[in-house]
Amino acid sequence: MDKAWIIKYWITDSGKNETERWFNKLSKEHAQSVTKELALLKKCGNDLKLPHSRALGKKLFELRERTYGYRIYYTFHGDQMVVLLVAGDKSTQRKDILLARVRIEELKNRKDVL
Repeated sequence: MDKAWIIKYWITDSGKNETERWFNKLSKEHAQSVTKELALLKKCGNDLKLPHSRALGKKLFELRERTYGYRIYYTFHGDQMVVLLVAGDKSTQRKDILLARVRIEELKNRKDVL
């Protein structure tokens, strides 16, 4: 059996964990739906495909929670690690993708383990 992927949240240089804070603001029902998708990502890693995950190019992927339209943007880092870069819904999608791409570039230069 393959080992599970490690999921880490992006931490800003000032120590903020925006994605986890976003997740904690969701209602219980919405959080449970997102948690199901995260569990699939943890289990399947880079084998997870549509309709759950979609590659956006340049190492960026979109985890798609379909009931409420939430999106979590992520990348793979190192061995068996998924980094959750930013999260939102369809209304913030454009801004979230731009921020996720910036964070992927920053990740290349970070020396700390998230």
